[in-house]
Amino acid sequence: MSTNAQTSNRLPKPSALSMVHAIVEGLEVGDYIPGQRLVETELCARFGVGRQTVRDALQQLQVRGVVSITPNRGATLVTLTPQQGADTLKVTQLLFGLAAESAAREIADGASSDRLSRATAELERLQNSTSPRDFVTARRKFYSALAATANNDELSHLLARVRVHVLRAQYGFLRLRGQHASELIAVGKKVLQGDPVGAGKLSREHVCKLQETLKEYEKGV
Repeated sequence: MSTNAQTSNRLPKPSALSMVHAIVEGLEVGDYIPGQRLVETELCARFGVGRQTVRDALQQLQVRGVVSITPNRGATLVTLTPQQGADTLKVTQLLFGLAAESAAREIADGASSDRLSRATAELERLQNSTSPRDFVTARRKFYSALAATANNDELSHLLARVRVHVLRAQYGFLRLRGQHASELIAVGKKVLQGDPVGAGKLSREHVCKLQETLKEYEKGV
């Protein structure tokens, strides 16, 4: 057996959680589309894993509201009605604002800002990247760092289950990634300054702009 083959065989297979992240990211960059069926055999081949890992990943995606699983039909990526989209953003606005405020207070009280500082810097570096995937990955790291800095496990749990990523995919928010990056960077800098009032204000304004984008989409603008 060649060295390359031996190295390949030693590489760990994706876990169910890493599959969840990959599918959510793929949804946002257009590898998958809302309403698409997710076929177990195709996912096994794509990720190089067994059926049980795929089923575990699909169950986790169902818990997060990203897929619906129907007996004898399998898993399908969900679509959101305009009302569900509006409701999703209302919840996002509350949770994002709370996360930003909480993280800023933690930093003001002496908590480490290293992880959020790195994530904000990476988002700023990729702000004008032509690669949607680079932006989506950087944004995910930013939100993850923000939630970790907020130091509230229940808040992190809730944030992971808000279906804003489905909304982004369905309504084409990725085309506005440069604007969104600028807004998130501004939030990150306010948090890093330990300014909960400013961070909360900017985070809610960011989601408010998403709400306006959704309304324009519905009108066909």
